Amino acid sequence: MRRDPESLAHTGKVVHVVGAVTDQVFTFLGPASHAVARTGREQVIVMIDEMRYRHHIANLHESAELVMAPAQRNPFKQWSAMHEASCKALLSGPLHAVHLHGMLPALVGARAVRSARVDAPVFFSPHAGGMINSLGSLGLLVRALLRTTRNAAIVSAPQETTAFDSWQSSQLVECPVGEVFFSAKRREARYPLIVTGGSAQVAQGAALVAQLAVLLSGEDLRISFNWIGAVDEVSRLSLKAAGVGLFEVVGDTECAARLSGGWLHLAPVATRGFPLFLVEAMAAGLPCVAFDCAQHREVIRDGESGFLCKTDRDMIETIALLIDDAALRARIGGEARRSARARFAASDFDAKLLAAYAQHSESQPGELSP
Repeated sequence: MRRDPESLAHTGKVVHVVGAVTDQVFTFLGPASHAVARTGREQVIVMIDEMRYRHHIANLHESAELVMAPAQRNPFKQWSAMHEASCKALLSGPLHAVHLHGMLPALVGARAVRSARVDAPVFFSPHAGGMINSLGSLGLLVRALLRTTRNAAIVSAPQETTAFDSWQSSQLVECPVGEVFFSAKRREARYPLIVTGGSAQVAQGAALVAQLAVLLSGEDLRISFNWIGAVDEVSRLSLKAAGVGLFEVVGDTECAARLSGGWLHLAPVATRGFPLFLVEAMAAGLPCVAFDCAQHREVIRDGESGFLCKTDRDMIETIALLIDDAALRARIGGEARRSARARFAASDFDAKLLAAYAQHSESQPGELSP
């Protein structure tokens, strides 16, 4: 008989082996830590203590025990320290599940699983932005190591699912969006405001936004741009020179408030991994204009819940169309919010993740290779 995931509290901990808590990893790990905590179950997160990602620690659930390997320049020493920390966490008490996040942490974690002779199910999330099929021998090695244990894959992007067709199980658990975005009230700025940004890794996007800001900066147009989120120093100078407003928000509440004044959201370049900021903008009710790439096609239905553009010219024409038509902005923005809620609500994420952990914890243990 299958048990309710909520009834499984206190029967073993979940151990996450993460490595560096990058922006991409955090979009999944952060909500996962809160989902596990809501069951009352203990959890341990094994991670590399990198200063540039330390801000994410405050947004992990406070009940999670952090096992932090100091950041080191020597890769061999770094991953040796991660292996030691992982073994320590795996041997610290009864396990409900082990979750390996990312390619290199999975290699180290799989070795630790074998060393500790773990009898719990092991889950692998590549967080590779759909690129695991192109990682060649590294991807094969991860799969080979993990196939020696009772394992399953939990993927956060639909395009990653085909890489695990031969596994015991592969489940799609997409990253959630906070309720604060869905409840944010739309208050369009007095004059056209285009919001964009999201991550420090999109330098190419910042350059394109700066170009568009200059191109559309005529006094008669009164169009302004806001970049929301982190940005590297070179891009910062370029954006400021183009008159783009810069807002490094802290937390979802501030981010949602900044989004609410926008007339539309612009995602001008291809995204690596899950396009969280685009989905947050959709959840906030903004009509979105996005570059036509695989990741954006996964979340936008062109002409219904947003617009996909193949060229810069297409983007400019679509931006002009939305600025000139308030009714169109309202219709596309409303459908974007409905679409995002149907697919990315936090409650659905919790249910899917906990069900995956519970289902495989009830299966019979397999033999570990020596």
